[in-house]
Amino acid sequence: MNGIHSNKYHVSFLQYHIIFFTNGNIYLKSEEINFIKTYFNNVSTRHEFKIVEMEIQERSVKLVINCRTTHYIPNMIKALKGGSARFLYKKFPKTKLKNGGSLWDQKYYISTDDQQLDNLIKDDKE
Repeated sequence: MNGIHSNKYHVSFLQYHIIFFTNGNIYLKSEEINFIKTYFNNVSTRHEFKIVEMEIQERSVKLVINCRTTHYIPNMIKALKGGSARFLYKKFPKTKLKNGGSLWDQKYYISTDDQQLDNLIKDDKE
């Protein structure tokens, strides 16, 4: 999938830059990061969008995805964040006890332009 989608009505190329953070002072360990990367790749296959870039650090996730115009972004984010937290805590139950519940911050940042996304995050933190 090269990112260009077409049907009898239109041709489109949608690329979203998405960033979200862990909740509070939660730091992900390397085995948890690897688990989340695998989970995200499975979700992208199941929901038929492509993760072009994925950078997961101790407290943040940055994704670049290509998708169709029919994809509903909140559903994709819910599948990524909600599912990853649920299955991560199932695989690493001590992590849930240590973190006390919610893995991801409720807020996420999304843009079709990487530079615009950086400005959005900077403005929100000020």
